[in-house]
Amino acid sequence: MAGSEPSADDDPDEDTFAALTLKERIAVATAQDPSKAIVVILLGLFALTFLVALSLVFPVVAGLFLLGTLLLVVLAVGGYVVLTRLGG
Repeated sequence: MAGSEPSADDDPDEDTFAALTLKERIAVATAQDPSKAIVVILLGLFALTFLVALSLVFPVVAGLFLLGTLLLVVLAVGGYVVLTRLGG
């Protein structure tokens, strides 16, 4: 009965995970390892408080950091859009 063995392509877990959206994948990853999610949230909060403190002391430098961050975000989103249009 060699024909009754499931092949590697018929793995239902792979199909289910591939069908998830990015938000759902983040929720699954958070549920599987909540300590990593807590670390990421704490690092994000630290970065935000650092930016607020920096803007209170050196507003010009904080503005440059903010503009640089926005530029990186625009480049990342633009690159993602270009790559998804080329691939699809």
